[in-house]
Amino acid sequence: MRNAIRATVITVGLPLTVLLASPALAEQRYYEGDDPGPGLTAVETLGLFVGIPALVIAVLYLLVFAGSGSRGPRYRAGVAWQGKPEWWGGPDGGTGGTGGAGDGTTDPTAGSTGGGGARAHW
Repeated sequence: MRNAIRATVITVGLPLTVLLASPALAEQRYYEGDDPGPGLTAVETLGLFVGIPALVIAVLYLLVFAGSGSRGPRYRAGVAWQGKPEWWGGPDGGTGGTGGAGDGTTDPTAGSTGGGGARAHW
């Protein structure tokens, strides 16, 4: 099925592209008073159609990847974690007011009312 779609796109897409581009290939007619001006040199044409797009791509590349070098060392698989432990989404004070293992008790349910779970009956 996928090959049939690809073949259809090539079979229909290529002639359609040529058909739509044919007015661009039509003969240029200059009328009295028209001044098309001087043409572009090969260097100017390459600069316009290759240089400017390459410059835009290079600037975007630098904007995307410039910050990745200044972040510092990354975690590597198989190496012990060197960073400070963090609790994402926890209380602002850390584990101090949770009534769990962070308050010095060894029972994780100490301070709990026996509820909890998916229905949020704390």
